[in-house]
Amino acid sequence: MEQDLNLEQIQNFKGKYPKQLWYLFFSEMWERFCFYGMRGMLVVFMVNQLAMNERVANLQYGATQAFVYAFTFVGGMFADKILGYRKSLFWGGLLMIVGSVILSIDPKNFFFFGISFTIIGTGFFKPNISTMVGQLYKEGDQRVDAGFSLFYAGVNLGALIGGYICIAVANGTLWTSVIPASYRWNYAFGFAAVVMIISLLTFTQTQKSMGSIGVSPLRHLENSKRRTLEIVTYVSSLVIIPIIMMMVSNTDYTDVFMFLIGPFALMYLFYEMSSLSNNDESNMFSFNGKISRIYYFLCFSCIALPLFFLRHYFIGNIGFVILTLPLCWLLFSLGAKRCNDLGISRFTVLIPFISFYFFFKKGIDHGENKNLKASEIKKLIAALVFIVFSIFFWAFFEQSGGSLSLFALNNLQNKVLGIELDPNGVNNSANSLFVIIFAALVGLVWLWMAKRKIEPNTVIKFGLAFLFLAGGFWIFYYTKFFADESGRTSLGLFTFGWFIITFGELCLSPIGMSAMTKLSPLKTQAVIMGMWFLASAYGQYFAGLLGANIAEASEHASNIEKLIVYADGYKQLAIYALIAGIILILISPLIKKLMQEVK
Repeated sequence: MEQDLNLEQIQNFKGKYPKQLWYLFFSEMWERFCFYGMRGMLVVFMVNQLAMNERVANLQYGATQAFVYAFTFVGGMFADKILGYRKSLFWGGLLMIVGSVILSIDPKNFFFFGISFTIIGTGFFKPNISTMVGQLYKEGDQRVDAGFSLFYAGVNLGALIGGYICIAVANGTLWTSVIPASYRWNYAFGFAAVVMIISLLTFTQTQKSMGSIGVSPLRHLENSKRRTLEIVTYVSSLVIIPIIMMMVSNTDYTDVFMFLIGPFALMYLFYEMSSLSNNDESNMFSFNGKISRIYYFLCFSCIALPLFFLRHYFIGNIGFVILTLPLCWLLFSLGAKRCNDLGISRFTVLIPFISFYFFFKKGIDHGENKNLKASEIKKLIAALVFIVFSIFFWAFFEQSGGSLSLFALNNLQNKVLGIELDPNGVNNSANSLFVIIFAALVGLVWLWMAKRKIEPNTVIKFGLAFLFLAGGFWIFYYTKFFADESGRTSLGLFTFGWFIITFGELCLSPIGMSAMTKLSPLKTQAVIMGMWFLASAYGQYFAGLLGANIAEASEHASNIEKLIVYADGYKQLAIYALIAGIILILISPLIKKLMQEVK
């Protein structure tokens, strides 16, 4: 395809932002309107329209959102290997439109069918538009941070507008004079479809200005071969929709999926890391080399855990024993070899978590991976620590779409500073509003502290994120002391809780993404970023479990009793977040040592 501009012309733009960034800004803004509008409606729709109890609705929400974020990992891989970012983005947007239209026509009967389209569509759309933003800049261009800040503002602007409008229309608190009561949900889902069409039109009408950015990576192949691979990708993504529909509608299947995808993602990471070596001795089954052994020791350990849970679903106790025997043999073989390297008893391998000792203990390093240095491995361990803690952060934060949606529906008043607002709309959009207002300010604070050499390191910032999170959930708990006799409490105080939590997000989300790129070697950056997004999937999944646990305790309760149960649940989350924040701050010297020169 002939390009109007070449990459060098695009990257040599004058001023603060390239014009192409504005096109991507608006495409992403409308797509986020669609995504956050849908997200904010899920739990309320399932409870009010599908007559699910609150516990099941939370589990379904967690499953849906977990699949959305898990498929961003898959969609990114297809874009990198086959479609390119442009075609992936277009295909994802098309699937999201189809899903939203299906939901707008008959949301009750086709709910899971429509949602399955949006899950696959978001997986193809979301990771690739962000990647295209990065390619607008040359490596080392100092303006890239400003570009991503503007793009991030577009994300939150879309979330702010969509998060409020869709649920307010569905709840009947917005445009009631023009939308019939019986069609409120149809219109709400319809708005998501309309803005997604606008997003896709914006992209298709401006993509010529992108030059070679995002084109197919298979241009070197014959047209027939390339088209065959592309068609196979499109057809495969359609074929998998009924499977996704089945797995989302039955959360038992979601449990299996989530227990498997994490270990396999780790396996893929270890494979990518070991493939950087030219040394045959670090082959998987040679059992040579410290680093190779640790990769697979950890890898097989991770596989054993989901097998333990899967025995309840499919394989039974006998199948579990059969499958774990070779894993145990591999584990003990690797461990015994490493004990031999270190000159210690091979029975040492029986000690739990001894693999961490194996890694840090100096000794003979047979088959050492020369291309991936030990210093880089330590940085990757630090990155994995951040990824694990981010799972817990998002599990708490994403109560916004689950239990907090029900809390807003049942237990919040409808006025802030005398202004009448939809409580669910406030719950969905307050965070985005505060991000737009304060993101730049927080960035300036970090710069001010850096100039005075008092800026906290990344680990401390993560710890602060959890402390802010704890403060916000403590405020949610404290709202119960301001409730009226009907069990409804202050929307203003609830909004202040989101104000506090927003600073937690600003200490973790942009900081974490930056840390992933700095801590991972160039050839593993894509995989590490994929795992960062996969951590969000696990966060969503656990958010559903936590919300279901809170909701289960409130079944058959009065509104005032529900308020107390939910508030007490948020108190527990505040305590857990506080503990996590303290742990991060306490272990910061150790993690900082693993990070080495990275701050």
